[in-house]
Amino acid sequence: MIFSKKAQMEMMGLVVIVILITLGMLFLAQFALNEQPQKKIFTRKGLASSTMAAMMKTTIEETNCYGLQFEKDLLEDCAGYKVFGSSTHLCNGKYSCDFIADLSTDLLNSTLGQWNKKYEYISKLVSTGDVLVNVASENGGCLSRKTERDTSGSFFLNTNVGLVESVLYICE
Repeated sequence: MIFSKKAQMEMMGLVVIVILITLGMLFLAQFALNEQPQKKIFTRKGLASSTMAAMMKTTIEETNCYGLQFEKDLLEDCAGYKVFGSSTHLCNGKYSCDFIADLSTDLLNSTLGQWNKKYEYISKLVSTGDVLVNVASENGGCLSRKTERDTSGSFFLNTNVGLVESVLYICE
């Protein structure tokens, strides 16, 4: 079959239109199926930051430690205990570092754990690198994983034994 010049041009035009429509549909499908990772990262960062801020401002409502603040009183006492070996606060029969670990586990499991989020909370002395508290979710922590993780950012506390850095990681 031989087509006229005009019919050949019309067929070429239709082929170009079909190719352009196909490319447009491919781009549309790619953007429609994208999970928006930036939104997920922003959400995890916001969650980590607000959870850490709330945890640091927590006031203890337990028996002999009633009225003590997590950050100001207990974390500072924990740092002193690691350096000097003596503790001012003994909460429910536990030294401040152990009490903080238990309290952190309870607080984080009742929030992030209930939402099936994996997390890891670490407080350490900046000058020596000594870890004061390290609490990970029941599913495992975030530091040893090769998955995406976001952080609350560093929360610093100036104590009489040096600077304490606390960080909360949330991961996939």
